Amino acid sequence: MMRMVRSALALLLAAAVLYGMQHTRPLYSDITSPIVASGGMNKRVEARAFALSLDSARVARVLNVETGKSKTYTSSGVWVVVEGEAEAKFETLGLTSGEWLSRSGIRYVLTDRLWATIEMMPGDVYQPGLPRRVLLVFEVPEDAVAGGTVVVAPTKLLPLNDEIRIATTVSGKDIEPAITIRRNQERPPWTVLPQR
Repeated sequence: MMRMVRSALALLLAAAVLYGMQHTRPLYSDITSPIVASGGMNKRVEARAFALSLDSARVARVLNVETGKSKTYTSSGVWVVVEGEAEAKFETLGLTSGEWLSRSGIRYVLTDRLWATIEMMPGDVYQPGLPRRVLLVFEVPEDAVAGGTVVVAPTKLLPLNDEIRIATTVSGKDIEPAITIRRNQERPPWTVLPQR
């Protein structure tokens, strides 16, 4: 009788240990998630392979783009235009993934509605020791603006990749009626108007 009680207790203990291990182990997505470096506006944030600083984040209802021709873009939400500087640290690097992470956790990718001739991210190649201006444009719902974070990575496809998250200081009250992105012939390759 005592042997059966010990066996039952051992079996219950083993089941409890297995249950605990099953519910406390990290998910595969957590194990292979990006290595995140975080920071704020106007500060250089460094990941292993690249560095990023954002100096301006502006929100507008209408976006005008001038690249020889003028085109006006409207949205059912708002436009978020973010400017900064990126630099590769050790080898040539392309930054192809940019997202706006709302306070509620919803991610919005870079817009694909603008012309590629503006030289906005993605598409630029960054060299070690040569910082370059970066322009990110998002189209998001108005309620996703306040407390938003810019997330930039070389790619979303590789596990354990670098990712930089920069918390912005924009709020839903900072919405401008219109912003114009004008292409320049020299550096920097664009100007955001009206200038502040």
